[in-house]
Amino acid sequence: MSALSEEELEKYRRVGRLLAEVREDLRKAVKPGVKVLEVAEMAEELIRQRGAKPAFPCNVSLNEIAAHYSPPADDQTVIGENDVVKVDIGAHLDGYIADTAFTVAWGENLRLVEVAEKALEAAIATIRSGIDVGEIGRAVQQTVEEAGFKPIRNLTGHSLARWDLHAGISIPNVAERTGQTLEEGDVLAIEPFVTTGVGFVEDRENVYIFRYQRDVPVRLRMTRQLLREIKQEYGTLPFAERWLSKKFSKIRLELCLKELVSGGALWPYHVLVERSGGKVAQAEHTVIVTEKGCEVTTL
Repeated sequence: MSALSEEELEKYRRVGRLLAEVREDLRKAVKPGVKVLEVAEMAEELIRQRGAKPAFPCNVSLNEIAAHYSPPADDQTVIGENDVVKVDIGAHLDGYIADTAFTVAWGENLRLVEVAEKALEAAIATIRSGIDVGEIGRAVQQTVEEAGFKPIRNLTGHSLARWDLHAGISIPNVAERTGQTLEEGDVLAIEPFVTTGVGFVEDRENVYIFRYQRDVPVRLRMTRQLLREIKQEYGTLPFAERWLSKKFSKIRLELCLKELVSGGALWPYHVLVERSGGKVAQAEHTVIVTEKGCEVTTL
């Protein structure tokens, strides 16, 4: 039996349906000539208009950038015709989370997008109660490599829990023996990443997304004020530097965030890039594990 009540399951379904609607509205807006900042702000506003809140800042990652790029408030980057555009969005209702992503590309890059979507389908078809999560990775890896691309080995899907975006289970994108098995009622974000490169990501120095970790002693009064506001407004879910930019000057905000990260109060999400500069595509759905398969909440 599921550890989740029917009421909890319905909340996951409801936020999943809501986010699927946002995704499809957003997909139409991603085109050459549009600023990545416009896409991110549109995504977050559409989520709010439907009565939910963002579970994390909208990521709009181009080309070799694989994840964790949520445009800063002054970002002037414009989508180009040769770009591979990954859009990763999350929403929550009372802490119950849905997470989905899609990639838009044109011309010769379309094949990369198609393979990411096929890898997601293969992964979902594998899921059932009792399966080792490494078997999901095997399905992704086989699909991707047969198409002539590489899965990104050090990016994974993840389990979801109330108010918790990464709840303990990692879903690999390659075949592994993990010892972790799925149970009926597990809620998972399944997200294959496919690349023309070597299949690994690494950190850049840039950080535009943060998450509260713990209270720590801080020196500056304005830093203490910022930490209180972050806890109150976002709790344990990730937030964007951009979301705070209307309340604090750029220099003051950077100073406070630096102090909070160095003290361990905040976790920084470094922008992740493909090691060899290969282009990256991503596809993602949220699922609820059932005895013999899974229910996709973000279709």
